[in-house]
Amino acid sequence: MGKAKKRNFHNCTKSGGTLPPAFSREDAIKKVIENIKANNLSKDTKDIITLFGITPEELSEAGAAYEDLLALKAVFLL
Repeated sequence: MGKAKKRNFHNCTKSGGTLPPAFSREDAIKKVIENIKANNLSKDTKDIITLFGITPEELSEAGAAYEDLLALKAVFLL
């Protein structure tokens, strides 16, 4: 994680987020998939997607359903 992303990440965790202090891209994808399966499409989930630039292809490979990806369509930076 670069300096700017790390600074933004720590600002997100300080503002009441439930993210751990260290987070890799793989951890981010796993966390997003967990939140999708728990029907938790909260601001934290959207923040993780935009912060790491996660693509729909990565989420579908990790196990997200097509309908879930359509629900998050506005979040993806395409």
